[in-house]
Amino acid sequence: MADGTLWILVGNASRARLFATDAKAEGDWLLVEEFQHDESRAKAFALLNQPDNPNAGTLHGPPVENEPNGRKELEHDRFARELSEFLDKGHDRHAFDKLVIAAPPEFLGRLRRVLSTRVKQRVLLDVDADYSNLPARELPNRVPVL
Repeated sequence: MADGTLWILVGNASRARLFATDAKAEGDWLLVEEFQHDESRAKAFALLNQPDNPNAGTLHGPPVENEPNGRKELEHDRFARELSEFLDKGHDRHAFDKLVIAAPPEFLGRLRRVLSTRVKQRVLLDVDADYSNLPARELPNRVPVL
């Protein structure tokens, strides 16, 4: 494993930032990666009118994206899976020992559902809050890591 590396994921359904610090949280937080998912910020109407819809249809009933906010929810799920895949790759590279996640409750739930078991075992703490718009220098004061 990485020598006591802590990753901190701070985000919401449309953007996230991943930071790293030592597991004792005594060092500065270093930005590892920034993520944007523009479709999650788009209006539901705009998503419905996209001609190339990779999420069209389901096996059981009408297409979810035709329901109110259905396509938006699909995009939120897609972003959660994207973040989960990045965390899996980080785990496989032994890039972190522990993980802290700060996200609003609804997106945190989506993310928890798609995290792999091996990443879930590294989660030290979940914080139910949206700090995605805070400047990086303020995050260590808001996100408890010890």
